[in-house]
Formats: sequence, C-alpha cells, structure tokens
Amino acid sequence: MQKAPTSRNEQKRIAALQAYNILDTASEQDFDELTQLASAICGTPIALISLVDKDRQWFKSRHGFNVTETDRALSFCAHAINKPNDMLEVEDARSDERFKDNALVTGDPNIVFYAGMPLVDEEGYALGSLCVIDHERRQLNEQQQLALKILAGQVISKLKLRKKLLELENAGKRIQKLNTLLTLKEREAMQIIEHTPMSMALHTGEDMKIIFANKMMLKAWGKDSTVFGMPFNVALPELAALDFPKTMRQVYRKGIPYEQSEAHMSYLHEGQIKEFYYTYSFTPLKLEDGTVWGLLNTAYDVTQNVKSRENVELAEERLRLAVQSAELGTFYLDSATHEFVPSPRLKELFGFDPEEEVSLQAAFAQIAESHRHKVASAVNASLTLGSAFDIEYPVIGYHDKVQRWVRATGKVYASAEQGKAPFFSGTILDITERKQDEQRKNDFIGMVSHELRSPLTSISGYIQMLKLKATKSNEPTITDIAEKAKRQVDRMSGLISGFLDVARLGEGKIKLNCERFNIARLLTDAEEEVLATVSTHVVNFANVEDTVVNADIEKIGQVLTNFINNAVKYSPFNSTIVVSCTTSGQVAKISVTDEGMGIPAEDQAHVFERFYRVESEQMKVVKGFGIGLYICKEIIESHGGKIGVNSKLDYGSTFWFELPVAQTE
Repeated sequence: MQKAPTSRNEQKRIAALQAYNILDTASEQDFDELTQLASAICGTPIALISLVDKDRQWFKSRHGFNVTETDRALSFCAHAINKPNDMLEVEDARSDERFKDNALVTGDPNIVFYAGMPLVDEEGYALGSLCVIDHERRQLNEQQQLALKILAGQVISKLKLRKKLLELENAGKRIQKLNTLLTLKEREAMQIIEHTPMSMALHTGEDMKIIFANKMMLKAWGKDSTVFGMPFNVALPELAALDFPKTMRQVYRKGIPYEQSEAHMSYLHEGQIKEFYYTYSFTPLKLEDGTVWGLLNTAYDVTQNVKSRENVELAEERLRLAVQSAELGTFYLDSATHEFVPSPRLKELFGFDPEEEVSLQAAFAQIAESHRHKVASAVNASLTLGSAFDIEYPVIGYHDKVQRWVRATGKVYASAEQGKAPFFSGTILDITERKQDEQRKNDFIGMVSHELRSPLTSISGYIQMLKLKATKSNEPTITDIAEKAKRQVDRMSGLISGFLDVARLGEGKIKLNCERFNIARLLTDAEEEVLATVSTHVVNFANVEDTVVNADIEKIGQVLTNFINNAVKYSPFNSTIVVSCTTSGQVAKISVTDEGMGIPAEDQAHVFERFYRVESEQMKVVKGFGIGLYICKEIIESHGGKIGVNSKLDYGSTFWFELPVAQTE
C-alpha cells in the first residue's frame, strides 16, 4: 500500500481546514442532502464528504457508511487532494498498486470503485473531497463527473456559508443571517437540480406533488413550470397511466430506491404519441431520523442509444452468421417456392459429393427415420409461426453410409426485396464427437445402474425374510425396521430404473409395444392400485367414456402413475386429487389435478426438462432428481402426443397429456 505524499504547504492547508471549525461537528442536513444527491446521481451505494486532517480523514457527511473517520494512511482522499483541480477516479482498487493492499479494499467496506473531487477553498487549499464509492468496478460518465464537480462546489459554498454563519454568531447577528441562509439554501438546492446535466424533479407527499423540475425534465414531460405545485397524476395524466404514481408512492412509503434501465414507454408528448427509452430512478430523501421527506426523480433519455444499439446488434447477428458460414454447413430455403440451396459442407455432412444437386427431399431422406418427423415439424413451425429453429438429429451419409450427429439452427428472415417471400436460413454443425461422449456417459450410467440391481434384489429378499421371521416371533420393532428398509430399497430401485430410462432415452433405445386399448381400462387399473397404496389423500377418478388409443399401455400407465404420485407428494395431507379423461375430436386428454403448492409461472416451462427441480422452501423437504417428468415427456412425445401443466401458485396444479384417438377399424 502506498501512503499518499504530503505537499510542502501541508501545515497551511491544515490551518485552513481548522479555520472552518467543522471537524468533529454533528451531522447537518445541508451536507447530508448533497451526499444523497451524489449517491443518486452517480448510482453508488456510498457517498462521503471527507476532510483530511493531520493523521486522519473525518467524514462530515456519510451516506451508506457508518464509520466517522479512518487513519489518513488508508485514505483515498489523501491522494486526491494532491491534485486539487482534478478528479481522482479509481475504476478497480484491487488492481491499483496504490490501493490493492489497503485495508479498506481488502476488508470492510471492500472498496473497488472510488471517485473523489477535491474540495478547494478560496485560497486554493484542498480541504478534502466529495467522493463516491462502490463495491463493484465501474466508471463515471461525463454527466456524472460534471455533476460531482458541481456538488463539490456546493460543499465548499456551504462550508463558506457555515464559516460566515459562525462569524455572524460571534458578532451577535445569528438570527438575521439564519433566515438569509435558509433562503440561500432553497435557492442553492434549486440551482443544483437546474444545472445538473440530467432530467431531475423533486416531489413531496403521498400525491407526489411536483415541487420543482429542471428544464430537461420539463422537456421530457412536454410541460412547463405551470405544473409546479400540482400532484403528479393531475399534472401528467399521460404518465400516470403508465403506473408511475404507484411506484413512486411505494418508494416514498418504504424508503427503498427504485431504478429501471432502458425502460421502454410510449406516451402523449407535445400532442403526439412518441416512443422513448429512459434509464430512470426514484430516490427517497430522508431526514436524520430516517423519515422520508421527499423523492428525487432522475432520468436519462437513452432512446437514441438503444435504437442505435439495436441496429448494431442486428448487423452483428448477420455478421456472426456470415462468419459461421465460412466454417459450418449452411442452407437457404425459399418459403414460397421451397427452393433449397445447401453449402458444400452441408452436402459433405449428409454424404453427398460437393458437385451433386441436392433437393430438400433428398436431404430429408438422409435424416434418421427416428428423427425425420421431428425435424420436419420444427422446420414447418419456423416457416409458419416464425419459431426459433434449433434441433439435433442423426443423418446417414448418402454415399459413405456413415452416421453423423448434427445440430441445425436457423430462423426466418424477411427478404430485402419488396414483395418477395421470406426465406429460411441457418447453419449445420457436426456434433458427432459430443454425442459419442454422451453415449459413453449413458453406457456408464446404464452399466452402473444394471450392476446395482442384483445386490438390491438380494437385499430385498433378505429383508422380506427378516420381516417374516420378525412377524412370526412377534417382534414389532424389527418388523417396523424391516418395513422401513424395504421402502428405502424400493425407492433406490425406482431411482435406478429412472436413471436407466434416462440412459435409454439418450440412446433412443426405449421401444414402444403399441396396442389398441381402452383408456377406461387404464384408469380402472390405476384406481385399484391407488386404493391399495394411497391412504393419505382422497383420489377421485371421474367417469370415463370408452376411448380407444393405440399406445404402449405399460408406458402410458407409467406416466399416469408418475402424475398421481407427484400429486400425492406435493399436496397437503387429506387433500383431494382428481383424475379425469376427456375426448375432443380425435384427441384424448388425461389430467391429474391436485390442491398442492403450485408451480411459479417462470418454472412451468422447465419442469419437463431433465434434472430440473423447482427451487423453493417447500421443495427442500421433498426429495427427487428431476427425471420423472422428463421421462414422461419423452414417452408421450414418442407417441406423437403432447404433455403440459397448468398451475397457480398456492392453489394447485393440473398435469395433463394428450394422445391421438385410434382410428376405427
């Protein structure tokens, strides 16, 4: 750590500081408001007015920092005052030779970013600095730097006023000058807001009365100073419709800042509906006792920046596709004529010679039959719905008969030529090596799971013998232990079966033994099993009309059992579970509805993903690996059906799947 050097006029500087009689004085609202403004404008959690004494730095105002002083040897501001006319900005103190070993960096408050503007008095002495501090690496923009300089000037002005006030007190003129200073304070506050290089407004009260707004904010609102003194929703009904008053009142009541970055909004502005992007914040202004007395409303108009970036991002996206096309296989498909143009690399991956003409039908013919329908559906969804296209599938080389795995990505683009149909374009990547690695992993899972079955079978037999013997000898404790051990063995067996199913799904080895059967029969079997095994919940099976499907009854039964078991597992004791089947057109829909904890909306799209589990306090006590619903999804989709969930948090869930009804023979 490098200690800041002292200047040759250090003694005079200390004398100038002491002449203000400010050290070790109580906090004052005038100075606290300036650190609050500095924190709000610069977006940092900490802002300080630091005065550098002989052996310490003492803080006249502390926003977001509890310590009143620190050793001068640790002071960042002691470095800042060596260049009175320049702002000291340290983007990352952890990599700065001067500060990386500083105890304030390595320990509390863990300073990473620092920016300090020296507080220079009329005689040119740097008394300290107005500084802002963050725990993350960052950099002030030009507007924030300018604002910090303006606020530093206000600190010096207030120090001068305070010094004069003390002189007036000594002269017996304290009361008269206090009134003058109060007036000056109000004017200064308004000047700060007026000259700060961003849109700013001051509000008070539950109705968010507009006390003042600078010219930039009035321009953003499309208003003039006649709105001063008016409630927000009366002065700005077009913005009140965007729910701003509600948010502002929450900040006012709770005292917690609120900010939004690049928020998109459209509203009536100067007689026209216009579109804007704003980065804005609502900062509560507090008294010493923590009471919120006002709200600082600040905003940056970033509309031009956002639209420029969107144009750049679009150009970058097309550039990335062009760069990828130099190494990956590419394709072009006219959505109207179905003209198909593959690149030489794509032809190579599909086993064609570079010079061969390859039609869309010829390319599809090389896709493994197990995945051909899935790929065709994904392509059709992209062409008709604009859905993203990202799918993995195996292909068999036309000439070399080599199987390769590829990943295809693409999207529909609007044609640059007016009146011409959109086109579908994308890339093909060889992922054979990754798939082989996955195969080896699945082989390992399958091998380990298979090897575990034999000892588990033996253990299960021994436990049954132990239970039988304990029953005959009337030893209830051993019988109870044996029953618990048997349940754990059954649970382990179920987990092993689940992992084996996951491995088989990855290999595409799960085979369907399809037959025609009546869903009423499936639900009857399930009802008998539930009556024998479930005593903790009320499970109602609705009446089912005869509905014949062509499917693997064992695997469809596995899906239904999984849904019912989950409903039991995740719903309260003695609650009701309803199992039903309805038919609409040529589709049969089987549903299991519970009264459980429900699933958050953001998790519902992921519950059928492999190893996905909802994170919540309630889920911590429910064990599982997140593979059951994944297996259900794969089983249903392999039948050409659909699977899903409808849920409301704290009200319950309905898990459902659909199967096509069998055609009449």
